[in-house]
Amino acid sequence: MLYRRFLLAGTLALAGCASLPRREHFPATGPYPELEPVRLVRSGPEGLVIEIASRGCEGRPDIVFHVERGSGAAAVAFARRRLQTCRGNPPGWVEVAFSRAELGLAPGEPVFVLNPLSAGPDR
Repeated sequence: MLYRRFLLAGTLALAGCASLPRREHFPATGPYPELEPVRLVRSGPEGLVIEIASRGCEGRPDIVFHVERGSGAAAVAFARRRLQTCRGNPPGWVEVAFSRAELGLAPGEPVFVLNPLSAGPDR
């Protein structure tokens, strides 16, 4: 009798796992969910400026970038090194600047920023 209960419990547990929704039913926030949403991107002869959500404890050292080249243009992506851990300040925005030399971009080289745009600080 005890064996039947374990068999029934095991079967129900497996049936419950098999009926869970698959991951594709919960789409990511975009094609690259690990990229930092930006509110503003400014490009100039000296470099790029992005504006990201912040609680006041993040800055330039917390952002990393990746540059790829192809078809005569550069594609740049920005991400955080670590999650924001400060909680005291209300969410706001901070501007982070990168020089063209730092990004490895030639003067006048066209640049595409791959990060998604954000309307407000949601972190």
